Amino acid sequence: MTSASAWAAPLIELLGLAHPPVAITFGTQPATSSDRSLPAQPAGCCFWEPAQRQSLHTRAADHANCSAGSYTHGLIDMATAASGVDSAALISSGWITPADFDLVARLPFRPASIRYEPLTAATSPDVVLVRLSPSSLMTLQGACPDLRLATKPQCQIIPLAYDGRISVSPGCAVSRARTGLPAQEMTCALPAASLPAVIDRLRQAVAADQTAASYAAADRRRFATLD
Repeated sequence: MTSASAWAAPLIELLGLAHPPVAITFGTQPATSSDRSLPAQPAGCCFWEPAQRQSLHTRAADHANCSAGSYTHGLIDMATAASGVDSAALISSGWITPADFDLVARLPFRPASIRYEPLTAATSPDVVLVRLSPSSLMTLQGACPDLRLATKPQCQIIPLAYDGRISVSPGCAVSRARTGLPAQEMTCALPAASLPAVIDRLRQAVAADQTAASYAAADRRRFATLD
């Protein structure tokens, strides 16, 4: 069986990624004490960017500053999430309503730990994150037209992907402010188990795009001579 780390290079090449993919693995054992040097973060999505370079072993307390993220990752229940001070601020602003919260996806279990790391370092991840440009989204959608465009909060793409659905988020105002995600990028969560099939479909989509683009470029040149 191909190691998960072998999926990184074709994903980067086929999608033209500017950043390395990140693997997310949900553990049944708590993070060890040796991982307690982990800097505090305002939300779980803030682990995504540093995990492009290093392995981060987190526990529920590391996600506790964001009620929405703790809920989507199965770490707290709806009542606890809705009672959070941060949730009250988001609801009072009109950014999200209590009814919206009821529709937010969440993991169907409570993980004892969550590991974020470069895909090249992963063995058996559950979810793989990639940062997409509009061009790479075009390629991915061509290969996987059934991908889902997720609403806010952005972090619900993780449980959606765990459930087997390729999910793209245009970002949400809260996550973009916390992570500094550039305006020209968006985040996609891929079910790790589907990556071999996705990569095969991407190869076909890229080849088709290149053929179609060559035709369109020639057509553009042809019409340019008529000016």
